[in-house]
Amino acid sequence: MGRLEQAVYNTLNSSGKALPLKEIFAGVKQRLPDRCDDSLIPCPYCKQKHPRWHHDTQWALQKLKVQHLVRRVRRGYWQALKPQEVTAQVPISAIPTEPESLHENLKTKIKDIGEVLGKQCHVEFSAAPYLYDVVWREVEGLPPSHVFEVQDKGSLNGALAKLQHAKDIWRPKLFLVVVEERDRTKVDLLLKPYLQGTFHRIAAETSILTREMVEQIHQVATAHRDIIRRFIED
Repeated sequence: MGRLEQAVYNTLNSSGKALPLKEIFAGVKQRLPDRCDDSLIPCPYCKQKHPRWHHDTQWALQKLKVQHLVRRVRRGYWQALKPQEVTAQVPISAIPTEPESLHENLKTKIKDIGEVLGKQCHVEFSAAPYLYDVVWREVEGLPPSHVFEVQDKGSLNGALAKLQHAKDIWRPKLFLVVVEERDRTKVDLLLKPYLQGTFHRIAAETSILTREMVEQIHQVATAHRDIIRRFIED
């Protein structure tokens, strides 16, 4: 375990409860001040207005999650797993959580749609330095063929930066789901300064979806799952 991962785990473990990211950052900075350079703003990875070490800390959380040392209790809150909990594999359902967020619900629906279409689907796909909301693969082991980002309450810059990076390394089909605005015309106006500016390279290749579009496609795909699979069979 690296120094940063250790500092993150110690912060959570010593609290004895779930902590929001803000408190995790504070604990890491207290334990590892030499690793927390606040001058590296904006983050060179996601271009958001936070220091790079915040991004690295969130990446450390994902590594610890893969090692079953921490779990996300709800969006933005993390908790350390005790050794006995790891051994016993305590189910997440045993921990009080909030209802599934709209963000998580849409990711699940995008995954369902991909599975109906015969894709290999992954939610929260890890590819340093980013964690992608959903990716589809044509065949397991190959690079993603479709990459989806669900933009809910976060930064559009962050979501588009991830899609642009995906284009550079995999050249997949790109999809941005905009949750907060239902009117497609308003969505286009909202995105126009981004796609004509910093992210112009992916403008023509990024399909924009609204929450309603995802829900409608999901409804049709799941209602006619069997016949759709017959359509796409070789």
